Amino acid sequence: MSRWVWIILLAGLLLRLAYAAAQPTYTRHDLARGGDAGWYLTNGYGFFSGKAHGWVQRTPFYIERLPTPPLYIIFAGLVQQFADIQTSVVLMRLLQCLASIATVYLAARICLLITGDQRAVLAVAILAAFHPSLVIEPANIATETVYICFLALGFWLYMEYVTQAGFKPAAARIGPKAAISLTGMALALAALTRAVAVLFPFALVIHLLLLGRWRRLDNWRSLSLLLIVFYAAVVSTWTIYNVALWDRIVIVSDQLLPALWRGAETDDGSPAENDALLNPEALPNASDDCHPDCRYQHPAELYIERIRALAGADLAGFFARRSHELAASLIQPHGTTAFGQVSIRDAAGDMLRQGITAEGALEILKIEGFALKLAAWLFHLAAIGFGLHGMWLSRRRIELAGPLIAFALYTLAAHLFLLALPRYLFPLEFIWLIFAGISLVALFDRLSPGKAGLASDIPAQT
Repeated sequence: MSRWVWIILLAGLLLRLAYAAAQPTYTRHDLARGGDAGWYLTNGYGFFSGKAHGWVQRTPFYIERLPTPPLYIIFAGLVQQFADIQTSVVLMRLLQCLASIATVYLAARICLLITGDQRAVLAVAILAAFHPSLVIEPANIATETVYICFLALGFWLYMEYVTQAGFKPAAARIGPKAAISLTGMALALAALTRAVAVLFPFALVIHLLLLGRWRRLDNWRSLSLLLIVFYAAVVSTWTIYNVALWDRIVIVSDQLLPALWRGAETDDGSPAENDALLNPEALPNASDDCHPDCRYQHPAELYIERIRALAGADLAGFFARRSHELAASLIQPHGTTAFGQVSIRDAAGDMLRQGITAEGALEILKIEGFALKLAAWLFHLAAIGFGLHGMWLSRRRIELAGPLIAFALYTLAAHLFLLALPRYLFPLEFIWLIFAGISLVALFDRLSPGKAGLASDIPAQT
């Protein structure tokens, strides 16, 4: 890796630390009530309290019925065992800044595997290190940074020590069997952070099968078995924990049906509004000693009935709504509300409907955080646009690029049915950026006299 990559990584880390240091910490858990930060902090503390249910500074936790995967809750709880709430938030942000810059390194390394071109590696490092959304995300007490880091780690292990080892066996520092086992564990930790990734390892099994048919791997069967065994061993720990302690069967998360219902429902909103939509007659009276998750446990049959009614009444309309929500969430960059609550997109839409005027354009320029929001939009749209082009160029190295492309398609396909928000599609950003770096260098070579172009420098392996 070029020395410039390390300089870029250091600059990106300092930028993340500076932004995180400028953010306020929480003095009470309930200051963030209604948002994810307070929920994770409260349940993290409660997870290690030894109680099934309790309160932290007027905010309740209910460990017996945790609806989400546990890893980030455990992370938040472990840090709070050694420090007060303010210090815990600072420590979590510090660790997330390190995880974020590790993701930048892994993205650059993956690009090097695909192309072997240092210029593309530098392009990816610059894009990922200074992407506004990736810079601010580590300061959020939320799952995205940790989830993306585990994904990047799993992809790097798989591509460098399993797939690439099929081309250059002598270059591998660890064997394919050890690497595939670590890959399974990394992807399991990702699934225990965000449940949407739970089925993706089976796509890697298909990829291993194809590598075997292309005669790139002779032992693809044993590698597939190791991948699934180690993945299942780590993922099943959460199931075993729930069965042993709470007599509850849950695989990663119990929010699949609620997410499907919210994807089908057009009027969903806050938890209380969703409960009223689902079954208003069954809502019990509020109780001071019970968490809302304790009071409102809707049966699976109710979700299935409502999903069937919503989708069955107008199937074409259902897919039209889902496609529209997915497209809108894909185009909208994540995290722009951190720079101000007023939406540039909404303001620009209003101006276009009412007529373009100098006064209207000036009002848009006055929006709080306009420059930073514009930068986030430019980075995000460029990542998707150039990323799609880079994916097309990388078809000649599908053995290496295939898993990344497959994960992007897998995530988009999942959120065609599940609730789609910009935050839920944000983990794809590092994949777009890897291929965007490939695209930018290829376009530069194409426009430069005497250059053959990066696309012709990527040797075909199939």
